Amino acid sequence: MERFLRYSSRAFLRDSRNRILYGPEAPRYAERIWVNPQACTECLYGIGDRYSGRVVEGAWPPAGCRLKSLMEIEKLRSCIDHWSRGIPWKETGIFRFLEGEIEKHPRRVFDDCRSREDLEKRYAGLDLLFERVKVDMRLRTSREVNPWAFRERGGISFHVGPEGRLFFGGNGCHRFGMALVLGLTRIPAKIGCVHISAIPLLGSLRE
Repeated sequence: MERFLRYSSRAFLRDSRNRILYGPEAPRYAERIWVNPQACTECLYGIGDRYSGRVVEGAWPPAGCRLKSLMEIEKLRSCIDHWSRGIPWKETGIFRFLEGEIEKHPRRVFDDCRSREDLEKRYAGLDLLFERVKVDMRLRTSREVNPWAFRERGGISFHVGPEGRLFFGGNGCHRFGMALVLGLTRIPAKIGCVHISAIPLLGSLRE
């Protein structure tokens, strides 16, 4: 409840400002859009949740960000290696990578994992989720997963660049990987930042 109220306050400020400056079609904080994951080939790296719904008026990508190919993202690459090519998790390099992230973290925790055992349990759970998504051939919205979710916060994030081009935002790597491997063409996502030229195109992403 406390988080829901905090996100509601953040949304009120972002939504109100955007509506005044950019009109009724302006993006909203953490709003749900529907995207084709197969149409995304790059990740916009370096900005987080606070950029959700923010309008970028200048050059793209925004200052302080950089573009990565999807295969440069260790989590995403390992998902494709595992679910598409049948490579065991431990041979994809993901455990070694995440153990390094745990070691670097001040509290020795990353993705709620503290040890190799935690990582193995987490990825065994992801395999079960993959099988369920494979049967359903859909990803659930944040609200379906958690009734207290605020809009689509916690969902897979996508930024919308010039001409409506999609850029993966980095959040939801495993679910994004599932969608790519299974060939899903319509998934729920949390909006990231939006280039001003793409505002007229948001209607199609909201449908």
